[in-house]
Amino acid sequence: MKLEEEWLLALADPEGPRSPLPGRRLNVPGVMSLCLLANRHGVLPAVLGQVERLLREEPAKLLADVKTVSEVLQTMVQVKNRLAQRSAMAMFLGTESQRLVGEVTAAGAEAIVLKGVDFAIRLYAHPALRTFGDVDLLVRMSDWEAVNETMSRLGYESREQSMKHADGYSERSWEHPAMPGAMVEVHNNLVNSPTVRRGVSVRLEDLPLERGPNGRRRATPAGLLIIAAVHGAASHGFEKVQHLCDIAQVVRGRAGPVDEESLRACAAKTGAGLSLATALDLTARSLNEPACAQLLVRLRLRWPRRIVRLLMTPVVVVRSQGAGRRRVTWRRRMLRQMLKSRR
Repeated sequence: MKLEEEWLLALADPEGPRSPLPGRRLNVPGVMSLCLLANRHGVLPAVLGQVERLLREEPAKLLADVKTVSEVLQTMVQVKNRLAQRSAMAMFLGTESQRLVGEVTAAGAEAIVLKGVDFAIRLYAHPALRTFGDVDLLVRMSDWEAVNETMSRLGYESREQSMKHADGYSERSWEHPAMPGAMVEVHNNLVNSPTVRRGVSVRLEDLPLERGPNGRRRATPAGLLIIAAVHGAASHGFEKVQHLCDIAQVVRGRAGPVDEESLRACAAKTGAGLSLATALDLTARSLNEPACAQLLVRLRLRWPRRIVRLLMTPVVVVRSQGAGRRRVTWRRRMLRQMLKSRR
């Protein structure tokens, strides 16, 4: 594993390092490479916070030459400015997501927020630790007409994407009329691909829901774990460390205790067992989170442990956003093929 990859896994956990720090230290370009890699993996806030802490308190544990502290701090200014821009967009999207849910509800339909601001607020001590760049909503198939009318009435412009198959996809994209790049993706199934849905399919009506503080329905902690696991496995092949951080935070009970019976039932109903097992095992190994391994044992899921462990490793995750991503792409594609045939 490359040096910046070791440091990425060591510092990515939003609740601080759970393993000893790497023995090899970073130089100034290495710190910048670490931050760039963390940004691509969606964990820059946590990594940046830990880098700054080490620079203040224990620079010798981070840097090969402590005399370069001031130089590193100067480079951090650029990184923090980039992060501030993303945080401003996230604040806007978080507010907009709640407005859209309200508008859809007023139109007689129902929508819940997927990932994004929902994960940031419910799973992280500081929402800014969880970056996101769009709004994702989950609706029922029968509510598409009301949703389309609502988005058009609000001025959103439909954005069609070129896809492999002619039809059968469960997602439609919309762009904010006054904020270029502010995208809203509306799903009637968490799994967009029609071929992957042969094996795993998660609809709004499949998820365990609860009432939130505002009276609107939202996923329970068990539902959050299904969403995080299926999103990571079926949609992205665990190409970001952020997926693992989300899973760890759910298992740690940051949104409340996970009802294991409800989780097991939902996994069986949706075909999410392989996604869930892979997510828990991979997170346990990558972030050194024993609670994930313990939950996996208690769930007693049937899954090809040996094959999946050979395919999906911490190295595969960290390299999926780096220069070596082409060498690990086939592993994620193999996982995708396995998901298509497992119910």
